[in-house]
Amino acid sequence: MTGFDTPLVRNVTGWLALAAVAVGVVQIVRPFLVSLAWAAVLSVFFYPLWQRVSRHVRQRNLAALATVVLVTLLLVAPVVALTPTLIGQSIAFLGSLTDGDYLLRMRAFLERFWAQSPIPLGDIQEVIDDLARRSRTAIAEQSARLAGNLLGSIFDLVVMLLAMFYLLRDGERVVELLRDVFPWSSERHDLMIRETTELVKVTISSSFVTAAVQGTLGGLLFWALGIKSPLFWGALMALMAFLPVVGPWLVWGPAAIKLLITGDTARGLALVLLGLVVVSGVDNVLRPALIAGRSQLNGLLVLISVMGGIKAMGFLGVVLGPLLVATAVGLLRGYHESVAGERSAGKPSGEA
Repeated sequence: MTGFDTPLVRNVTGWLALAAVAVGVVQIVRPFLVSLAWAAVLSVFFYPLWQRVSRHVRQRNLAALATVVLVTLLLVAPVVALTPTLIGQSIAFLGSLTDGDYLLRMRAFLERFWAQSPIPLGDIQEVIDDLARRSRTAIAEQSARLAGNLLGSIFDLVVMLLAMFYLLRDGERVVELLRDVFPWSSERHDLMIRETTELVKVTISSSFVTAAVQGTLGGLLFWALGIKSPLFWGALMALMAFLPVVGPWLVWGPAAIKLLITGDTARGLALVLLGLVVVSGVDNVLRPALIAGRSQLNGLLVLISVMGGIKAMGFLGVVLGPLLVATAVGLLRGYHESVAGERSAGKPSGEA
């Protein structure tokens, strides 16, 4: 037994046990990674708010709880305010689809398309009936899926808010722990913490600015084209702009389709063109410009990190994409500075 009781064996056994524990922890935490990541990002962004609240509320638990309540009201209140109007507008829109005059126009539109098609498309009535059956099936499936996703989203929201509470309350301790654990110097650690904090603030604030601009442009576009309730639809487009995979096109797209089907070709084509180029296209220009202007990343890195982050992680990638790239750049910069410092220290005194 003494042959196995050596420092090398103890080290290997310790590292294996640590790896096994880490794998187990990752498996346990994996279902909540998105919620925990959002909690960390929002905790960094709203940390100045927590500092202001803590000046008036000395008890840390109450200060953290008050901050979480304020953040919840700030993020959830607009959604709650828009939901009843959105439901009413959606019911009105769906009701208009069953209007007899609208159905006649849609059938006439499809018949013109059928007549001009160089490929035989079959009987139009059979196609319409098949589309109706498929639509009813898809609506039923999506309704059930939406109900399940809603429950899951509420649970994820609760996890995120609970994690925010603890991160705000114990944020200083977490920073001290990272300072002790990370392998680089305290100066480099503090610099990276400052850069990370600044990048999180820039990314979140740029999302707010971009969403506001897209909503404003969308509302103005609806107003210019004479579409009813441009203020509401602009606000809804601003809300949808926070979801890069979906985006404002979920609002202006159906409106454009309805205009085209009802024979208003000019306004329909104008809405499609301006919606793509102006409303949805501004996100690809404005967001990278805002992030690059206030971060250490150039425009190309910002664009790649944002688009790649969205593709890899969804909406969370808008924040984590630039953050991970900036962290990698910071580590590379720190390594380069340390190597350059060692070279300078190793030079003879007579060398320049």
